[in-house]
Amino acid sequence: GGLFSLGGGTLTIPLMMAWLRLDPFAARGTALAAALFPAAFGAWLYHRAGQVDWRAVLVIAVPAMILTPVVGTLTERLPGGRLRQAFGVVVIAGAVLLILRDQLLGSAALHGTLQWGWLAFVGIAEGLVAGSVGVSGGPVLAPLLVLGLGMPQQLAQGCSLAARVPAVLAGIWENGRCGHVRIVLLPGLVLGGLSGAWLGSRIALSLPEMHLRSLFAVVLALIGVRYLRPRRED
Repeated sequence: GGLFSLGGGTLTIPLMMAWLRLDPFAARGTALAAALFPAAFGAWLYHRAGQVDWRAVLVIAVPAMILTPVVGTLTERLPGGRLRQAFGVVVIAGAVLLILRDQLLGSAALHGTLQWGWLAFVGIAEGLVAGSVGVSGGPVLAPLLVLGLGMPQQLAQGCSLAARVPAVLAGIWENGRCGHVRIVLLPGLVLGGLSGAWLGSRIALSLPEMHLRSLFAVVLALIGVRYLRPRRED
C-alpha cells in the first residue's frame, strides 16, 4: 500500500475468496475495513515528507465519500464479472498512459477551473471503483492525478492514500450495515497492512520519480490482467 498507494483489496479480496471461502461481498467489505488504518498511516507518512496536497484531497474526498456507499448498494444486484473486467481494461489503459505520459503529453497539465473539475472527476471515479469493485481506488486515483495534473508520482500517491480514507469509511459503514465485514479477520489484516505501509512508503519516497512511476505502471498492468480473467463464480 505504501509503495504504490494501492489498497490491500487488490490482493486480499481474491485471497480471502480462495483460501477462506468468503463470498464476494464479504471479501469486499472486509478488505475495505482492513484498508482504513494502513491508508491513514501511509497518508501521514507521505504528509511528513511533504507529499500530500490537502486541497486536492478535499475536492477528491467529498464526491468519493458520497458515491461509495450508494454504488455499493446498487451493485449488489449486478453480476460482478463484467464490472471487474471493465475495471481491468481501465487499469491497463492507465498503466500504458503512465509509461507514455512524457511522450504523449509533455509538460501539459490542467490548470485553474479545469484542475478543480478534474479533481472532482477523480473523486467520482474513486467512489465508483470503491463501491463496485471493492478496492479503495488506488489503481485509478494516482494515474489520474499524474496524467491530468502532471503531479509527480510521489505526490500523486500521497494524495491517493489521503483521499481514500473518507471513501473507505463510507464503504465500511455500508458494508457493515449489510453484514459484509468479518471482524475476526481484521486484526491480522490491519497489522500486516500497517507494516507494509511503513516499509513501502520509505521505499517509494526514496526512489527517483520516473523509476517509481514505471514500477507503478507495471504493477497496474498485472492487476488489470488479473481482473480481466474470468472467475468460476462468474
